[in-house]
Amino acid sequence: MIRVLIVDDHPVVRQGLARLLARAGLTPVGEAASGEEGIRLARELEPDVVLWDLAMPGGGLSAIGRLREAAPEARVLILTALDDPLLAREAARAGADGFLAKTCPPEELVKAVRACARGEACFSHLPCLSPREEEVLALLSQGLSNREIAERLAVSVKTVESHLEKLKEKLGCASTAELRARALRRA
Repeated sequence: MIRVLIVDDHPVVRQGLARLLARAGLTPVGEAASGEEGIRLARELEPDVVLWDLAMPGGGLSAIGRLREAAPEARVLILTALDDPLLAREAARAGADGFLAKTCPPEELVKAVRACARGEACFSHLPCLSPREEEVLALLSQGLSNREIAERLAVSVKTVESHLEKLKEKLGCASTAELRARALRRA
């Protein structure tokens, strides 16, 4: 029996998820409308998996650490409308065990909950970045120009531009401006 806590600020989403999970043989043990309430219920109910929305009061990436402290045995599966590979990377860094967009098919969600409960990571579209690409992205998120990034990394501007092209491809950005904007939002 896999026990699941649903944390989302939309009642219709919580109720729909509870029905979906129950029909799939999973056990919804509680519902919370905010991050604070979710953390409290996770501590009290000791679920196996917490379905966690990012865009809700008291939620987001910064609350995952508090959730982990409150329920260290629980696996955290992000379920969000914000389908963004950069956000998935940040969720993984913050301690999430999985990341799914709310646009995923119901059977994919059920499969991810089961996989998380088994201790498997569930990041369906998490791009693999090289350590240098990580550095370039971090410097880009600080608002540095290509020349400033090149100086910090002791490489040529052309090398930085090459890394930016690879990052745009991996992260699905049409332009460097879009990549920079997304990097700044995630900083």
